[in-house]
Amino acid sequence: MGHRLRSTTSPAPATASPPSALIAALAAAWPDATCELDHQDAYQLLCATILAAQSTDKMINTLTPALFARYPDARALAAAAPEELEPLIYKSGFYRAKARSLIGMARALVERHGGQVPADLDALVALPGVARKTANVVLSTALGTTVGVVVDTHVTRLSARLGLTRETDPVKIERDLMAQLPRSEWKTFADRLIWHGRRVCFAKKPACEQCTLAPLCPSAEVPGRAAGAAKPAGRAAKATTAAKAKTPATTKAKPKATAKATPKAKPRAAKPAKPAKPHR
Repeated sequence: MGHRLRSTTSPAPATASPPSALIAALAAAWPDATCELDHQDAYQLLCATILAAQSTDKMINTLTPALFARYPDARALAAAAPEELEPLIYKSGFYRAKARSLIGMARALVERHGGQVPADLDALVALPGVARKTANVVLSTALGTTVGVVVDTHVTRLSARLGLTRETDPVKIERDLMAQLPRSEWKTFADRLIWHGRRVCFAKKPACEQCTLAPLCPSAEVPGRAAGAAKPAGRAAKATTAAKAKTPATTKAKPKATAKATPKAKPRAAKPAKPAKPHR
């Protein structure tokens, strides 16, 4: 089982709040959070999640009705021609690569699984265009099997801000979250974290003053908190490094080398004048 994660965790910042407090706060803020990709079964969710890469759920939800009307199951999609599929998914971005992934995924489902989406992580990540995040979304949302934590761009950003991990690799972030959260919370915690990231904790300008998690967040920028007092170690280190980079280095000036005096050339002795020739 090459895709199982080790249970070891990376050290979280000392200012991180207990996961139980974060779980309760997120549950109070977003009790109904769930996957926002429209779907009716595992096949549709698998297609939609592949399309959602580098796009938004809102955009994908405008494209999938026509896609599923044309290709209602894996067998129909497996027989699709790229030039017919691409116009249907053009607005999702990277449409040529996504068309290849969708057709390849559908053909693999037909060849290996009788056209059905397998409820197995290793079997899912072996499909074209399916990585661990996509597999976790499909398993936990459509197939009722939670074997990991969905780590997308929002979970990556918020888990770092909340001090739950210092990792940047999605697999390592998932490992840290799985070790700190009860298994029963793996799905709902990720769903609520994603909702919070989309609605409050924005990437560029997080709405810290309106955030109900601010009292628990070591990265929150709110009035009354000493500047930098509760920042995670990673940010503090970056700030220190940047400050050092701006400070010009002081070096001792080397004494200028004294130029050696060039000895004056001795005047050449004048040659005696030749005697004048006598006139003939």
